This record gives sequence, structure tokens and C-alpha cells, in this order.
Amino acid sequence: MKNTRCLMLGFGLVLSAAAGAAGIDGTSPLSCTGLEGYSCEPGKACNKVKPESNTPPVVTIDPANKSVKTPYRRDPLPIANSAVNNEQVKLQGTSDKFAWSTVINRNTGKITITIADRIGAYVVFGQCKVSDGT
Repeated sequence: MKNTRCLMLGFGLVLSAAAGAAGIDGTSPLSCTGLEGYSCEPGKACNKVKPESNTPPVVTIDPANKSVKTPYRRDPLPIANSAVNNEQVKLQGTSDKFAWSTVINRNTGKITITIADRIGAYVVFGQCKVSDGT
């Protein structure tokens, strides 16, 4: 689980940037920062993950281009599946040896992310806002 910990923590703790959730339509780029993250393994209680830095990394989710950019990866994560309803945007993807899924509340911008590998999972809660895509 440690091999993907930095990637997952980065992906999760970057998914949010409070403010301006209105306008989340499932097509506009989002800037997200994680607020809380947990590492979970079978047979053990989930443990809160401590940030590696006081500066939260920023993740950009670009549904139109089906990609997620994090500061922990050179290549963007691909979005394989997406769905939008009147309450939420749902995105899923896989890369290397893990799979991820996220749900973003369209009204509040709150995000829940799960990242699973063969050993366990990470769960991250955060906040998103519409970004200018840069």
C-alpha cells in the first residue's frame, strides 16, 4: 500500500479548493483539494492520513478531456467512465495497479474519492470548485 500511498494521498489531498461550487455541470474543469484522507486495510481500522506538506497540492479534473492531473504523476490519470445527474457528477478510472472512483456534489462541490489497490483503499473527502482549466 505504501508504493501507491504518495500517489493516492496526492490525488486525494489535492481534490478540492473550496469556494464557488455552483456551476458544476460535469463538463467544466474543476480544481479540487482534499480535506481529510483515510487509509484502510482489511482487518484493520481505517487510519487518518497526515499530509506530507502544509501546502495542499492541487488536482485538476477535466471531464471534457477525460483526465485528472496531479502533481504526483507525470501523465494524467484517464477518466474511463462518467455520469451526471441532477445531484452529482460520478467519475471512475484505473491506472497501473489501482482503481479510483469519485462523486462530486453539484450543488456544494463536496467530493468523496475512493482509491483501491490489491492491499486496501484510501478514502478522501474534499471540496471542488470550477476552475479556468489552467
